[in-house]
Amino acid sequence: MKFWPYFLLLLLIPTAFAKNAAESSRFENPRFKDGKDYFSYSSPVKIDEKTDNKILVQSFFDYDCRNCSDVQDVLELYAQLNSNSVMVKNYPVALPKAQFSARTFYSLQAVGREDVADSLLLETSDKQMYNKLSKMDNLLKWLEKKGVDGRTFKEMYNSPEIAAALNDMVEMTEKYGVFTYPFVVIQGKYALTNSTLYNDDYTFAVMDYLIKELTREKAE
Repeated sequence: MKFWPYFLLLLLIPTAFAKNAAESSRFENPRFKDGKDYFSYSSPVKIDEKTDNKILVQSFFDYDCRNCSDVQDVLELYAQLNSNSVMVKNYPVALPKAQFSARTFYSLQAVGREDVADSLLLETSDKQMYNKLSKMDNLLKWLEKKGVDGRTFKEMYNSPEIAAALNDMVEMTEKYGVFTYPFVVIQGKYALTNSTLYNDDYTFAVMDYLIKELTREKAE
């Protein structure tokens, strides 16, 4: 009788492998469609950033976003797995009358606490926390707990340098036609929204497909 559990295990292993194989093959040889799985720009957006000859993946986020933190984690992992060919950069969405996220992000970046900017994105994935931390007094208390000097942060928040960065980001948001978040642009040619980015496997598969297309075009 003591061998009975091992016998059961032997029976279950093939089933488990079959299930995993089915999951992994779910997105194999996909027939992805423009307008459904991804969106193409009618005219590719000119990229002004240094890319070191890599394919640039631009991730636009907002602190009032349930999925942006997860998407950034997925994109960072994808970039690590494809470090020879892919570069990921993150940008806060900014509109003329909606600048809290960009102003906060660039202020934290300016005081050398981009790590806290990332922590805030995870923290505000909860709607109630976003509503709380989007108020300056609450945000300053939270930042103090993270080791950020509130006075220095607030001075930077209202500085001309950050105002200039916001103007640039408003232009960039409009340039790429960012209408929702998360919003991911691949080499200025393709865009992905939450309808694709909600699932890790799906995101990886679509990105593989599009990046292979870009690599093939580049080689021609």
